[in-house]
Amino acid sequence: LIVRLATVDDFHYAETITTEMEESAKARGTGIAKRSPDYIKTKMEEGKAIIAVTHDGIWVGFCYIEAWQHGKYVANSGLIVSPPFRKTGVA
Repeated sequence: LIVRLATVDDFHYAETITTEMEESAKARGTGIAKRSPDYIKTKMEEGKAIIAVTHDGIWVGFCYIEAWQHGKYVANSGLIVSPPFRKTGVA
């Protein structure tokens, strides 16, 4: 696996990532806020996202950070793993 900073070159994964976030939240019955592909792209563009892909370019996982109070607090957010890679230790 390749785990790296997500960039604008990863924009094509944004729709898949947001769809999987929504489906995963539904399956778990959690109230996680839906994120738009544009929001995910913004995180990528800002250098605030990490992506995992295979050497063949298959999307494996993704997360981003949220900061508030002018960067005083930072949290990992939006962690999602592609279903075929779940329960493999990727997260």
